[in-house]
Amino acid sequence: MDEHQSKLANFSFPLLASNFASVFGDGVYRFGLNWFLVASYGNAQILGLLTGFGFVVYVLNDIFVGSILDRFNRKIVLLCADTLGAIGALSLSFFIDPTKPQIWILFVLTFILNIDVSYSYPATRAILPNVINKRSLASFNAWASAAFSTGQALGPLVGGLLLHLEWINLKTFLQILGLMLLVTVLFNLAIKYRPEPNDKTSESEPFLKSLVDGFRYVQQSPKLFESMLLTIWTNFFFEGFILAMPYLIQHNYHGSATSYSTALTLAAVAGVLVSVLLAKFPTFNTINSMYRDFYLLGAAFILTTFIQRLWVFIILVILYGFARSAFVIKINTVRQQASSPAYLGRVFGISFFATDLFAPLITISLGYGVSIMGAWTLFVLGTLLLGGMMTIKVLSKRHEKKLAE
Repeated sequence: MDEHQSKLANFSFPLLASNFASVFGDGVYRFGLNWFLVASYGNAQILGLLTGFGFVVYVLNDIFVGSILDRFNRKIVLLCADTLGAIGALSLSFFIDPTKPQIWILFVLTFILNIDVSYSYPATRAILPNVINKRSLASFNAWASAAFSTGQALGPLVGGLLLHLEWINLKTFLQILGLMLLVTVLFNLAIKYRPEPNDKTSESEPFLKSLVDGFRYVQQSPKLFESMLLTIWTNFFFEGFILAMPYLIQHNYHGSATSYSTALTLAAVAGVLVSVLLAKFPTFNTINSMYRDFYLLGAAFILTTFIQRLWVFIILVILYGFARSAFVIKINTVRQQASSPAYLGRVFGISFFATDLFAPLITISLGYGVSIMGAWTLFVLGTLLLGGMMTIKVLSKRHEKKLAE
């Protein structure tokens, strides 16, 4: 183990650049897609259906991704996933009608791109302990999140600027995504991946047994179990707010594409700042501090319901960006530190399964419900967040006490 750790790096620029490139391309594309669909249809129903379908794809793949990552070379899985996404985005961009996008093409695109993310995102997290040594892991997680958040900041900013050009359409946004995924593949090729000699866990173990063992492993670890509960509920909240945001800005706060772009960019900048802070002060990178973050955010959502000003809403989006980035850093560190290398792929696979399991419910419900509730959507989300955090704290303590008996 010590010999293996001595071969690992303190820092990896290709891994950092890969985090940036993929999320930047996705951010530009998602910004254009969300804005064009809401502007074209006047509501968020199609966007909600696409998002809900996308999460079904996530859930189906999340069941298998963990065992695949623990059986096969994680770097090769990462390369295959992003190559599939690049080919799919670039090829379908030639068939899409930018004036009236074919719904079936949007569903096929969602299917391909979400398969890419289903494997590439957990692979980039599971690969870290085989690239970065343990003493630098918490700090590098924060820098990786900073790169991720920078991509999130620049994606909507570039997307908003592009919308001011008359010749720009949805096809252009899709081609940008495809090119950035190709750049991501090149960065991934340069990653110095050093798997442990005994990293071939369960190659001879039946696939189903490997999967069940992974779920049992998480259930028997108090920290991992608590992290899964937090993941389920916070993602339920995050995805609901992201889906409602373009509708609320257009219809309740009477904002423009620039307002939407500015809000997302500032949220991502807040994410960069919290990433840098946690990189410099890793002692704040704890599971308990997550609860404080979300109690404050839930209260802010409820308060904003009663102050219907665009600038107040943008401040709320910034707070959301701060809390979401902090959560990603902290929860990934918890999983990497609490997991055995032999189970790390399955732990991340199960975490993404937990992330995506209930997301279709909130995205489809809010796709229809946000136009009915309007600004009261914020009150509902804030109440759900606060209630969920309190419930998870109680359930986690009971579970830990039960395991100790």
